Amino acid sequence: MSNQFDNVSHGAVLSRLRTELGATQAALAGKAGLDQSRVSRMEKGEITSQAEVDKALDALAALGSPHARAYKDFCTHEWEHVAPPSFFNPQRACLEIADEALGNIETFLADESRPWPLRRQIERHRETLIKGAAYLQKMNHNIAFIGPIGVGKSTGLSFLFDLLVPPSLASKPIDRPVLETGAGGTTICEVHIKRGPEFGISLLPMPEGELRELVSDFCAARWVVLKGKLKESTDTPNVSREHDRAIRNMSGLTRRRSIKDGKIEYFDPVTDLVAASASEDEFRTRILELMNLPERTRRELWYDSATRQHPMEWVMKTFREVNNGRLPEVSLPSNIDLIIPDFGRSFGEMEINVIDTKGVDDVAVREDLDLRLKDLRTAVVFCTRFNDAPGVTTRSLLQHMQQTYSEPVNTGKVSILALPRADEARATKDDAGEVAMDDVEGYAFKQLQVENELAAEDLAGVPMVFFNVQSDDPTPVREALFGQLSRMRATVESRLFDLCAAADEVMKNHEAQALTAAMEEVAERLNSFLETHPALPARERHAYTEALTTIRSVRYAATLWAATRRNGEYSGLNIIHNIGVGAAKDARQRSERWFTSLKDYLAVLKADEGLQLASKTIDQMGRSAVATRTAFLEAVQRAGMEVYREPLSQSPIWPQCAAQWGAGPGFKSRVAADLESWFEKRADLKDTLEEITNTLWDQLVIAPMRRLVAENAPEVSTTGNVIAFPARVA
Repeated sequence: MSNQFDNVSHGAVLSRLRTELGATQAALAGKAGLDQSRVSRMEKGEITSQAEVDKALDALAALGSPHARAYKDFCTHEWEHVAPPSFFNPQRACLEIADEALGNIETFLADESRPWPLRRQIERHRETLIKGAAYLQKMNHNIAFIGPIGVGKSTGLSFLFDLLVPPSLASKPIDRPVLETGAGGTTICEVHIKRGPEFGISLLPMPEGELRELVSDFCAARWVVLKGKLKESTDTPNVSREHDRAIRNMSGLTRRRSIKDGKIEYFDPVTDLVAASASEDEFRTRILELMNLPERTRRELWYDSATRQHPMEWVMKTFREVNNGRLPEVSLPSNIDLIIPDFGRSFGEMEINVIDTKGVDDVAVREDLDLRLKDLRTAVVFCTRFNDAPGVTTRSLLQHMQQTYSEPVNTGKVSILALPRADEARATKDDAGEVAMDDVEGYAFKQLQVENELAAEDLAGVPMVFFNVQSDDPTPVREALFGQLSRMRATVESRLFDLCAAADEVMKNHEAQALTAAMEEVAERLNSFLETHPALPARERHAYTEALTTIRSVRYAATLWAATRRNGEYSGLNIIHNIGVGAAKDARQRSERWFTSLKDYLAVLKADEGLQLASKTIDQMGRSAVATRTAFLEAVQRAGMEVYREPLSQSPIWPQCAAQWGAGPGFKSRVAADLESWFEKRADLKDTLEEITNTLWDQLVIAPMRRLVAENAPEVSTTGNVIAFPARVA
């Protein structure tokens, strides 16, 4: 493929090695026998001569650099099957081994006389090795912060990652965050903080159809109240606080404050607009006209030093303008990128983007959060108040990961960040009732309490950190979060090492009769297991049960009201997504005993002394089973969503449900009852989903396991000495 001298600048590495050594350019030049100007140009990337780079590296080694020789060897390494990684990639050694293993596999497969079962097995090893190596070769990762509104999530991550204006520009330290903070309901959409060439803000606008639906909700809510059909209350239908604020700013209909007779009064211009409109349709049309959507086309804003503002002050103020809908040329965003030069350069080898998700206001199992939980390159940080830790949202999503996807919670994928406020930690008591001596002891008390609670719910192993933005050093907390990413990568690295060893074992021993006999015995026994455990157990609960449970537990009826106006697909409550989650949960419960039985069966095989030569093969069978379970559950979730999406979206049930608003208390119960009646009448959808689920079980679980059996089974003999195994798969 290539070596590291091909079209590569070594300047950054040479500069880093010299700086780590504490040597000057003059000292390096003298030791290398080069002019200092040549060293300077080399570090700037202007000179890539292999001979001169070699001299500089030899000089660095002579001066005591511990990495110079290794980098020189690295530069001459021929990467044949894996894309060349960074020299500072923590998994570089693993990738070199994977590259070598892939070369050995290619040589092995080039010999067409190899038995096809071994070829198939080695081909599968190759596919998995390539995927794992591609994952480790890249150094970019995300850290996503998830938590309920008002928990201090945006404030916490601002202090953790130095997203702050200078102290001189803030009246008090807590006002320094670039991200907009407040009492909750502040951030209008997901925000990404990433590295870029200069300070700027890039946004993805909300699709116009979705924006018009949001405005329609705003108008419908204001219309029924201001026309006297409903009294204003905490349960009045409305859009979220942040959307209400943005729509008012975009249309110029913000509430105005005045003082009359010593009293503060508020004037709402929406009241006059409703009074001047003959219908709700006219009211909505006038709001959209005031918003002037056709002119809101700008997608990027960049810092201009001519403003004489500090760059971070500009980012803070501009972000607030975008977040609140106060820029006439910018539409309502569905995603905002804050671009900060050199963001994350001091954080280590990885390129890290930080994601501030939209706060959980009601339903925690949301489609946007599921994307973060499933993304292999994203570490998730569950934020919680100190006194509430681990928190309802954290518990709900940890249980969701485990119950829906059988996702382990102790792999580094997730952690808990508790955000204490002044004196909360010191008020913590131990089992004897003694108050903590200091914050550190308070943190220890709380961590022990949380660990015990999670262990009781079979959620043990989730790491926990604490961060008081007003008093704690962010460095160790930040390093702990980076440790999550290292742990995620180490898990993949360990699997790659095992894969390399397994492939090497098969290739080195492919002619050994003992190994062949052991593999054939494993195949025969596994085939017996599949013959006696072929079917997916009966359905335990309907997929739509999850949606009905969610509807009944919605905190704000207005959230459900908004969902009924969108045929069940609303960002804050997506009924279709919940049906998919319900289908996956049911599939997980139904298949749990099968996978447990298989795991136990493989453990018995591995403990058999007569099968020790095939132990790596047995391990790979276990990992393959885990992979098939993940694929099966994700496919069932998609199937549940697609089976119900069109019939439900086109049903007249939604206007019927929306009309339940205003009929007195019990709106959620009435909607749940209407939907349950609809679901029960559509037995055809239940049967269709059940048929698809069983087909997916056969295709994604049973068939792959049978292929593993076939790969390790003896070849068909033409001498009459034949052992019957499933037919060979082409």
